[in-house]
Amino acid sequence: MGAIELKNKRILVTGGNGYLGRHLVERLRNAQADVYIMDKFGDASAKAFILDITDLDVVRTAIAKIQPDIIFHLAASLNRERNFDRFEETNNINLNGTKNLLFALQNTNYQHFIFTSTSEVYGSNMAPFVETQLADAASPYSLTKVFAENFINTFSKTYDKGFTILRLFNFFGRNMSPKFFIPQMVNTLRKNEKFEMTKGEQKRDFLYLDDVISAMILAARQPATNEIYNVCSGEAVSLKELVLEVKQKLNSQSQIVFGALPYRENEVWNMVGDNTKIQIKLGFKPQYNLAGGIEQMLK
Repeated sequence: MGAIELKNKRILVTGGNGYLGRHLVERLRNAQADVYIMDKFGDASAKAFILDITDLDVVRTAIAKIQPDIIFHLAASLNRERNFDRFEETNNINLNGTKNLLFALQNTNYQHFIFTSTSEVYGSNMAPFVETQLADAASPYSLTKVFAENFINTFSKTYDKGFTILRLFNFFGRNMSPKFFIPQMVNTLRKNEKFEMTKGEQKRDFLYLDDVISAMILAARQPATNEIYNVCSGEAVSLKELVLEVKQKLNSQSQIVFGALPYRENEVWNMVGDNTKIQIKLGFKPQYNLAGGIEQMLK
């Protein structure tokens, strides 16, 4: 079967006003898709439903109006703390929100449910991570993503619905929140201020924002495969190497204090993925290497 045309497709993006969601919505609109948004924040309109995804009744009402063909489910609690203090809140959004969305969609004739999961589900598995490895959640957050993945799989197979799960690895891009490591680091180095971090021995697999969006669009252009894909570069870099490279690119005078911060509990030391499957099955090929992505971000 050939590629699916997105023009005029009714596409719902949950979390559509978030960082990743906004860029996905822009790309979908450029493809002339008929885009609808669900988010807890933002301004309501005929195509933007401002609601709490943990409230099944309001989700059902919105879905009845939208009747989407394709769903990108990005809405999530991104709490990555290594304790269980906020587990109920995180699980309520990430698992129960996903359950509510699927329950609301049950009697609609949608073609594809695309879910953004996380590389953290691999935990202490041997890197590079491959999709056939068993999940070993590294945090309460990634545990809720494992629960959601399993729910999507079982629900979709029970009701003969199509889905794709995309496990996103670390990504970065322009105008990203300084709560994330790379923008926080760049902002500090640009100001020539002292930057405190861990020893930086942990290795990560970084992908530039535009490549992440491209992978998501590729998934939507293919018939649902009911499979899991890593969305990653396949390249490893230590945080120490990354910071030193960015410092050089910026010609920054910042003092970098390695070891000023402790490592997290249950740290994943080598969070690097294998992207062979998504390359072969969806035709994904990153357009930016790490250096190229950082240059785009610094412009």
